Amino acid sequence: MTRRSENARHQLFGTGSIGVRLITVVAVSPGFLVPALPLIAVGLLAYWMIQTWRRCELQAVGSHYVLICAVLSGLLLSIVVGRADVIHFMYLLPLFSLVLGWMIEGRDIPGRIFRAVRPFLIVYTAIAFLFFAMPLLLRAINTPGKVQTRRGVISTAEDDQVIPYVQARVAPGENILVYPYLPLYYYLTDTLSASRYEYFQPGMHTLQQAREMIAELSSERVRVILFEASFWEKIPSAWPETPLAAIAHDPVANYIQGRYRACQSLSSPNNGRFLFMVRKDLACP
Repeated sequence: MTRRSENARHQLFGTGSIGVRLITVVAVSPGFLVPALPLIAVGLLAYWMIQTWRRCELQAVGSHYVLICAVLSGLLLSIVVGRADVIHFMYLLPLFSLVLGWMIEGRDIPGRIFRAVRPFLIVYTAIAFLFFAMPLLLRAINTPGKVQTRRGVISTAEDDQVIPYVQARVAPGENILVYPYLPLYYYLTDTLSASRYEYFQPGMHTLQQAREMIAELSSERVRVILFEASFWEKIPSAWPETPLAAIAHDPVANYIQGRYRACQSLSSPNNGRFLFMVRKDLACP
């Protein structure tokens, strides 16, 4: 993993002309700016609390900034204590963007230096986030795959075999189970979850919840299960704190493998592999 990261860093910043490298730096810089926004909120919180203490009263403007900055500081703490990576900062970007909006507006941000650099900040923000979003926008526009779902046509970057296969063999509104993690398939195929949980992930849900899911599957005699056989490969990188015992001893997976059989292996975008499974007392459709 370290060598792969070093190679990627070299390809981004160590090759190409100076102009290309400069564009690359600007394009990836939002990944560093976004984590800095809650730190700025902490600074603004301290500033407005000091201003309030000096004036011995909390005015409308000050109360607004104290409340919002306190919330953003708490969200920052939740990331630092939980898992501090850029993905989780991006999850909270809609809230952290308030700070960026205050900086662009500049009305209540103190300092002569800030007022001098504010025009450059506005230009940089527009260009950097445009470059940052461009690859995703181009990928969305130029997606080669088109899939007809029961909710309409969707574009996919890679072939999706799951949706057409399920729609050809499962009636709309039927209860199925997508295990452990891709509830979007319920919506796209117009099916329903046989469990009260939209997804179930070992290490996040409790053993009691696993028993509840097994009881629901047993009582409803669910006919079809989509079992993502490749899901466990994603856990080390996406959820590295997952206990190994939770992966090795998954009662729901054991129940599925004991009472269902695989009829077809299907591929989905992002290298997903699903098994279309039915109860062992039924024939494959």
